[in-house]
Amino acid sequence: MAERHPGAALPPVIALGAAGLAIASAFELLILRTFTRTAIHIPGITALREPYEVLSFGGRYAYFVAITLLMFAVPATAWTLWSRGGPVRRGMAVAMAGFAAMSGLAAMEFAGRLALDTATAGTVAVLAVGTASLTRRWTVAVPIGLFAGAFVLSSAHTLGESAAQEGLLTLRTDSALTAAEVVGVAFALAVPLLARGVLDRVSVASGIVVAAVVFVAFLGNGGATARFLLLWNEGLSGVLPSVAYAGAAGCLAATLAAFARSRNGLAAAGLLLLVTGGIGLHSTYQSGLVITGMALLAMALPNVLEQRKQPENGRAQDRTRGVMPGAPAEA
Repeated sequence: MAERHPGAALPPVIALGAAGLAIASAFELLILRTFTRTAIHIPGITALREPYEVLSFGGRYAYFVAITLLMFAVPATAWTLWSRGGPVRRGMAVAMAGFAAMSGLAAMEFAGRLALDTATAGTVAVLAVGTASLTRRWTVAVPIGLFAGAFVLSSAHTLGESAAQEGLLTLRTDSALTAAEVVGVAFALAVPLLARGVLDRVSVASGIVVAAVVFVAFLGNGGATARFLLLWNEGLSGVLPSVAYAGAAGCLAATLAAFARSRNGLAAAGLLLLVTGGIGLHSTYQSGLVITGMALLAMALPNVLEQRKQPENGRAQDRTRGVMPGAPAEA
């Protein structure tokens, strides 16, 4: 049996599941985690009770759909990485399998929260190192490394508190949260590097519009609500200037638009899952979104960023016809 090429497309079922998970989690983020928490501040919301209840039901439904798809996506993406071979991909698959197993044990109360959180942070770190190794591009290593760094720093604070509660050790980890905030915003500002070469004017314009909207949301009395949502949904406390978060949101939007316009749905889904999952240890659900998103990016980015220019010589074209460009061979 011929070995599947590392750059080959995902099986249709997995690709559709990943897209569905990204869309469902985004809808859940916008409706359940954002709108329903801010609707109380909308004047005359009581007069819109029926539409509000319909939207709330839609958000809850999207949440259950996302959880169902997530239970399929984590093992499916792990198996896909494993089946593509190579020590790096298989190491990433083992880390994902460990997270899935620990999540199940924690749900059945056979494992504690400290063990699950440690496994989660470790899996994110392994996936980041693996992705950088597979792509061998600094334009990938920088943003992916920044995201993983922010996630691990935020996780360190949570792990420190959990360890103190269990009487294992006492550590002052307040500075880790501030560091995670700075590194997390740096990730968002650096994320357009992932779309280097496909970032066009329309994508940039989309990012500018989103940045302007977010900046306005942080002005006046609405700034407190925006920072509350930022903390609740993304794990960022909002201590930096508003322009930093506006720029971060704009860069994320521009990159998502660039992936969508270049028809790289796998990378778009992966990046969107990082956004809906957030930074830090919020819940097993959100951690699963992050881990799935990083796995999707690991499979998508090598194919996009390692594409070679088509040779101008006709004979060279004949030699490469039918060959799918993919990730470089692993060391």
